Amino acid sequence: MKRLALLAFAFAWLAACETSPSAPTSQTPLIPPPSFATTLLNERVSVAGTFQENPCPPEEVVDILNGFLHFVVTEEIGPTSSDVTIHVDGEGIEGVGQVTGARYSVPLNEKDETTFTVEPATVSEEADLRLRLIREGSLDNFWLRITATSTVPPGTVDVKRMEIECRG
Repeated sequence: MKRLALLAFAFAWLAACETSPSAPTSQTPLIPPPSFATTLLNERVSVAGTFQENPCPPEEVVDILNGFLHFVVTEEIGPTSSDVTIHVDGEGIEGVGQVTGARYSVPLNEKDETTFTVEPATVSEEADLRLRLIREGSLDNFWLRITATSTVPPGTVDVKRMEIECRG
């Protein structure tokens, strides 16, 4: 019987704490809702059987024999915008040059971050690409690094970094 009495008392106490139906309630939250990052894609894709050009002398096409690209795509939705990030890493990419027969390793790292804003409608994107074709032996390797930001409107592209070189 004591348990029933406690239960009845608890319900009465909770009922007393509720606001009356006639009390005004706010339709706008005082604290903005939180944003959450969601993984949209996390996948490895084989690149075996593809080709990559090496512009360093002697110029040659590199047959990619094995390796993967690892894609991770996330999205974070806020109150007025959505931020999508694409990150690509090369994993174990190896190939052979068609001219020299040299073995290559191909580290790749790319990040592309895009923000879509609802009010006012804008798209801002920052991309960072790093690609190296590392050739065995004493011949030059190919190094590429590009970082750029584009914004629409007004439709501008700002290249922050562009490094392309052949070096040993």
